[in-house]
Amino acid sequence: MARITSEPVEVDESVIEGVEVSLPSVKLISDPELRQKVKVAWGLALTLGGFTKVEDMPGSARPGAPIFGNQAQHMEGTAKIALGIKRGLEEVFNEEIDVSDDILIASALCHDLGKPHEYSEANRARWGKDEIDTGWPSVRHPAYGAHIALVVGLPESVVHVAAAHAAEGRLVKVSLPARIVQHADDAYWFTIDRWQGWVDSGLAL
Repeated sequence: MARITSEPVEVDESVIEGVEVSLPSVKLISDPELRQKVKVAWGLALTLGGFTKVEDMPGSARPGAPIFGNQAQHMEGTAKIALGIKRGLEEVFNEEIDVSDDILIASALCHDLGKPHEYSEANRARWGKDEIDTGWPSVRHPAYGAHIALVVGLPESVVHVAAAHAAEGRLVKVSLPARIVQHADDAYWFTIDRWQGWVDSGLAL
């Protein structure tokens, strides 16, 4: 099942509805159509990757990287940090940033839509058998996440963030939401990494 596909895929409704439990920030999206598309996108990505919940994936930037919690925590943390960046700058400059909360939340929650593809055991086993032919991974999560976002009809602004939030973003002029999510994503991993080191050494306050 885990593959790049444009064929119809049956997604269990319980997986789609479970996204709201895994990613409670989705409820902050005021537009019901956008909110549902975020849930459907994750439902499709999880199903194709062989998962049923976002938190079934380990919390790491990529397979093989240090693990901190799970991917649901990463999506939620990135969304909260992204909103914090927006709120903080608006407060400092007493001016609204031209990015809607809905788009920013959806973008942050969907920036790693492609992770189930990269973490799929079936995919990793296949790539491991013949990486000369398939590469490793055959498609990184930003590209696959953009594919999923396009399939379910998410706005182009959200598709762009999924595609350009990581190293791939160096090759394009990124949008404002993408820039915010890039920094929120990095802030999450680098802060967790430093904090985890303090916890391990007994220096956490």
